Amino acid sequence: MNTTKQTTKNARIDLRVSHAQKALLEMAAASQGKKLSDFVISSSTEAAESTLADQSKFFLPEEQMKKFLDSLEEEPTEIQGLKDLFARKSVFE
Repeated sequence: MNTTKQTTKNARIDLRVSHAQKALLEMAAASQGKKLSDFVISSSTEAAESTLADQSKFFLPEEQMKKFLDSLEEEPTEIQGLKDLFARKSVFE
C-alpha cells in the first residue's frame, strides 16, 4: 500500500502542537527542503504505512513460505536453555 503518491487533497486534519514541537518540525522540514505541511504529511504517512505493514503483511519466497507454514503445524520443540532462562527470577523483580 503506497499512499504517498500525489493525489487530490480533499480531507483535512487539524493538529495542536507545542511551540517546541512546531519548531522541531519546521527545522526538519527545512532540512529536507519541504514545506511544513508536506513534511508532516509524508513523515506521518510513512510511519503509518510502516506500522500497518508490520502488523499485517508477511512476504516470503514460495519455498520459504511453505517451510514457514509447515513449521506452524509442527509440535513445539522444547529448548532447555530457554526453559532454564524462564525458570530464573527476573532482574526486574
